[in-house]
Amino acid sequence: MIIFLGLAGSGKSTQSELLAKSLDCPRISIGDLLRSTMDGQEAQRMLAGELIEDEKWLPLLDNQLRERAGKEFILDGSPRTIEQARWLVDKVSYHKIIAPIVIHLNAKKDVVKERLLARGRPDDYEAAIAERFAEYENKIKPILNYLSEEGFRVYDINGEQTKETVESEIREAIQGKATTHEGQVTN
Repeated sequence: MIIFLGLAGSGKSTQSELLAKSLDCPRISIGDLLRSTMDGQEAQRMLAGELIEDEKWLPLLDNQLRERAGKEFILDGSPRTIEQARWLVDKVSYHKIIAPIVIHLNAKKDVVKERLLARGRPDDYEAAIAERFAEYENKIKPILNYLSEEGFRVYDINGEQTKETVESEIREAIQGKATTHEGQVTN
C-alpha cells in the first residue's frame, strides 16, 4: 500500500492518480469515497472542511482494504486522525495489509491556497481552506510523525515542483532510492 498525505492542494490526488495509472493498481480516495456515500448534512459538513467521524468512514475503508488484501493499491488522503493511524498500524501488525510506504507532499500554504481557489470545487473557499490548514497542522503532521515512529517508510517530497519532477521523486521513493523522513515534520 502506498499512502499519500499532505496539505490540501499539495498535489496528492494528481500524483496518486498518475502513480496508480503507471503501476496499474487501484487508487482509493477517501474524499471521493465519502462524497459518494454521504447524505446532505454530512456533505455540508465536509464542504465546510470538517472531518467525518471514524464510525462513518472506517467501515468503508475496511471494506476496501479487505477487497485488496495482499495486493498493491494507493490510499489518497487517509489516515486523517491519530486514531485512524493507530487503526491502520493495527491492520499492518496483524498482516491484514502490507506495510505501507507514505508519500508526504510538502507545499507552502500560499501555494496550495492559490491552487485550491483555482480548481473551483464547492469546498474550496477561504473558511474551508483555513480549516484544512489547521487540520494539517493539528492532525496530519502528528500522524506523519507517528507513522515514522512506528517504522513506516515516510518520504517527504516537495509538492511545489513541476508535476513531472514530483512524479519522478515519488518513483524514486517507492523504489527505495530516496531518503526517508527523519524527526518531526515541519514546514
